[in-house]
Amino acid sequence: MKKWPALIVLAAAFYLAVSGVCVQQVEDVPLAWLLCAWALSFTWLFFLLRQKVFGGPHPLLFLLGTTLGLDLFVQSTGGGQSPLVFAVFLLMGLATWEGKARYGYWVAFIFGLLEVLYLGRDPGLQGLSPYLRWATLIVCAFFLSKMAKTRQEKRILDQRLETLKNDADRLASQAEPSSVDVPKDLLLQEESRFTARLSTVLELERSLARQLVFFQRALPAHSALFFHADSFQGRQVLRLRAFSSESNDVAQDLAVPLGETLVGLCAKEGRRVLLNQVTQDSARALPYYLKPNPVSCFLALPVTLGEGGESSKEGQELVGVLVLDKIRGDLNEKEVDLAEKLATMLSETVQGSRVLHFSKTKTNNLHALLELSKSFSHLLKIEAVLKTALDTAVEISPCDCGYIALREEGSSIFTVLASNGSWGKEKPEVLEEEFSGWMLENKRTIRYVRGQKELGTGGFARKEKTLGAIQSFVIVPLLVREQILGVLRLNSSTVGAFQEYDQDILTTLANQTALAIDNAFKVNSIEALAQRDGLTGAFNHRTFQEKLSEELVKAERYNKDLCLVLLDVDHFKKFNDNYGHQEGDRVLRTVSGVIQTTVRNKVDTVARYGGEEFAVILPEADGNMGRELAERIRKNVEAHLFENDGKPLYRVTVSIGVSSYPFDGREPKTLIQTADKALYQAKAGGRNCVRVFEPSK
Repeated sequence: MKKWPALIVLAAAFYLAVSGVCVQQVEDVPLAWLLCAWALSFTWLFFLLRQKVFGGPHPLLFLLGTTLGLDLFVQSTGGGQSPLVFAVFLLMGLATWEGKARYGYWVAFIFGLLEVLYLGRDPGLQGLSPYLRWATLIVCAFFLSKMAKTRQEKRILDQRLETLKNDADRLASQAEPSSVDVPKDLLLQEESRFTARLSTVLELERSLARQLVFFQRALPAHSALFFHADSFQGRQVLRLRAFSSESNDVAQDLAVPLGETLVGLCAKEGRRVLLNQVTQDSARALPYYLKPNPVSCFLALPVTLGEGGESSKEGQELVGVLVLDKIRGDLNEKEVDLAEKLATMLSETVQGSRVLHFSKTKTNNLHALLELSKSFSHLLKIEAVLKTALDTAVEISPCDCGYIALREEGSSIFTVLASNGSWGKEKPEVLEEEFSGWMLENKRTIRYVRGQKELGTGGFARKEKTLGAIQSFVIVPLLVREQILGVLRLNSSTVGAFQEYDQDILTTLANQTALAIDNAFKVNSIEALAQRDGLTGAFNHRTFQEKLSEELVKAERYNKDLCLVLLDVDHFKKFNDNYGHQEGDRVLRTVSGVIQTTVRNKVDTVARYGGEEFAVILPEADGNMGRELAERIRKNVEAHLFENDGKPLYRVTVSIGVSSYPFDGREPKTLIQTADKALYQAKAGGRNCVRVFEPSK
């Protein structure tokens, strides 16, 4: 009844349009009315776009009304010469893009028909003018329809791809421990894992399709279809995955919500639905046919995994629905019994696909751990161990990013030393305080899903808002002899990305990594002992010679300066005779510490050259810079007061010689000799002073 007022208005508008009484010449149209017509037309078109009218109910009613309204505006603003004709093309594009491909033809036909009917009253539509306009409308409608069809096909393909992605993700969560098909020398990237999952899903569909062909012919049936349980936009649905039918009207990639239609009812209640002598109205309601088919009987059977039959639903997982129909006769008990056996075969096919996928991936993950273990056997640097372990963890477990943080000795701070993946925001520098404390106390894995909080994580509930896109993460401790060295953390934007198997395999990886880190620490300690002087902590003489050669090679290659500083503790032999060798050792340790705090950290090299002599290598420093640094060292040593039980005892001084590359020598031996001569000049000049090498005249 609500349509009648609209139909009356449309009839009146149609009468006005065909009568031609609204036609005006362009020169007779008031500017105010022209602007008003423009504003009304485009406001209405914008309203149609925002409300998505052509994709909703009664699209043809709006299409006819809008075309009539625009035609009246065109007539009243100049007829065949009206600038508002452009709005008709906009309407064609809007109707085609938001509605159906044929809507553009409808607009062109209606507008052209109206112009034919009032042709005699519009002098602007004489000669070839109307024919050119009608041709333009038809050509525009043709191209718009092609574009709309292409868009519709793309939408269908996108839905199909999205469905396959969902199936692949479900396969990963239900059957896949981690990555798949790991090559011998390179772990798969995420794209390769997805491709492998997708391949499994497509192979499953092909297998189901082959079985349905057999089912259809064995019964015989008009159609045999398998609907797979899926989720779409937060709703549980059944998607048509495979079918065999004598009909050409089966819908492609159909989604049926649970509980709706006979197919959805079967899935929701978990029981078979059998209808013999299907009525014509019921046949029209079958969702998988685009057009009504003369179906005489219908059977839907739930396909489940797990123990128990129809009377026992506990422990069962619904994976889909098998649908069979016939166009002649009924389904007898033998055929129904056969159909139930066929449903069991489909269940076994799905389960077999999962088991095969799980077996493949488990084997390859174990292979990945074996390769990791082999690589650890020759990795002696902490940085290399962390990078290799983290890359392996990120590649074998579904995550967006991750890091490894090592514990600072004697503290509860875990500093991030290796990171991987896309973080979005700034990468973290340390493990959150609540997690570090919890890890030190419990020493076990945290596997988190947003909304499911691990017991004992303290105030993490207050931090949940700071997670951003992170929906799940796992934090695994790196343990050696019950001592926690650090943690491995992986984050994911997918809910429930880390399953129990992921936790197990990451724990194994973490244990291997912890052992490799412990070994690397030991190797580094041994190397440090081999490079350092045991008394002063400075580099020893052998390491000094190696580093001096290395720095000279760099200076020559990059055309840089370099300085060498040699210093000697003044009157050290007499000092030992007066105070004893233990006090002498104390002086050497103190002088070494003063030098190391004075020079540039991680740039300059401090070494014990021998006895009471020390050497300092200054890369990228000329003679003036070398003199200034040597003078600071001299003053700092002289300023240090040695005490015993709080009582001042004595001070010591040093004599220093400086030489520079390339002016005083290009080889290590020459540079050392010139610095030693400068040191001798400092001693001869009264000690406690700095001398820069000057060649004798």
